[in-house]
Amino acid sequence: MKKILSLFFISFSFVLASDITATTSDGRIVILHDNGRWEYYQNNKKIRDVRESAIPKDMKFEVSIRYETYETLRKNMEMYLTALEFSEEAIKDSVRTLPRGGIVHFCVPTEQIRKGLPRTFIYSVFNGGKSPVYRESVPDSLAKQSEHAGESYLVSVPIYTKPKKSGMKARVESPDGRQTLDFDVFAK
Repeated sequence: MKKILSLFFISFSFVLASDITATTSDGRIVILHDNGRWEYYQNNKKIRDVRESAIPKDMKFEVSIRYETYETLRKNMEMYLTALEFSEEAIKDSVRTLPRGGIVHFCVPTEQIRKGLPRTFIYSVFNGGKSPVYRESVPDSLAKQSEHAGESYLVSVPIYTKPKKSGMKARVESPDGRQTLDFDVFAK
């Protein structure tokens, strides 16, 4: 009898130490922890959990903007062609082909690109107006390695007119239009 009582006590203490799931009066499921803490059950379809820990790692997608001004492009082009001993006239001709507004790069960490399961987003650039000067839907499988370690360019957009005083903006949006991410584009 003594062995049965001690076995019952051990199993009863394990029941008390585990978490308990409960349903609130409005139908939401919560987890009651043995230390008094509680939290909403994350897999409940009635609750949208937006905490960082609730989003699976492979679903996260980090996009950034890198902007190269016309002056930066011109200086780099001149240095490169001078090093290759091009004539002064050839250097001037090459500099004339550069986009006057610079280049806007949509960047992503290279480790986020999943070969075989590409994600497609719509990339837009606005140069001071309501209509985009560039808009295209691009899968991340087309990303190209940049000169920056661990970073790839999803899209590189040349801006052929000078930036407006109101400023350039860049936008990344999901194909269904439900999620958008806007950036102010400026030189560093």
